[in-house]
Amino acid sequence: MKIEGFLIASIFLIFVNTLSVHAQSTQKLDVTINDAEGDVEMMLPNTFNWIPVPAEAGSIFSEGTRIRTGPFSSVSLVFADSSVVMVDSFTFVTVEEFFKTGNVVTTRLNLIVGSIVNTLNEGTQYENKYKVVTPTSTTTLSEGEIKKIVAGAMYEDSVVTGYKMQADSEGAGSKGAGYLPEEDASEIAREQQRQRESSIAPAP
Repeated sequence: MKIEGFLIASIFLIFVNTLSVHAQSTQKLDVTINDAEGDVEMMLPNTFNWIPVPAEAGSIFSEGTRIRTGPFSSVSLVFADSSVVMVDSFTFVTVEEFFKTGNVVTTRLNLIVGSIVNTLNEGTQYENKYKVVTPTSTTTLSEGEIKKIVAGAMYEDSVVTGYKMQADSEGAGSKGAGYLPEEDASEIAREQQRQRESSIAPAP
């Protein structure tokens, strides 16, 4: 009986110590609002109210925050690992996970509807595990990639992929299937926005 009690106590202590080490090594990271235009709102973690995103740059938030944009609106988000997310109009996205464990940064975005452009910069000191989840698919990002991801009930979810170094050096160059120059991607985004706006226009 004494041996059994000793074993139970030992297992409990090992479990507690493991949790303690995990808690100490995992650090939540911040997201900075770099630029917001138009009707942009956010819902902070453990709250139920939408609040306007400050127009001035520099406001920060953590994982669990939801972002939504209205017509002709957008917001630029800068992540602590140097990745950048451009959120287009008519978009609803949640930063579900953004934390660092040791030298690994885990990022998970849940794109419910709309479109975002994700840029994962090169030369960072972290190993990145970066995912964007839509209602129909999961997309990963590698270092140096740029991906425009579109999701919505009225449209088929899609991904447009480019590479940061190639885009920087050649402007409209391409590397890998599916890459579009910035001006073409912007035109696609504007056309999708016009379609969404026309689809919700009130009947005469």
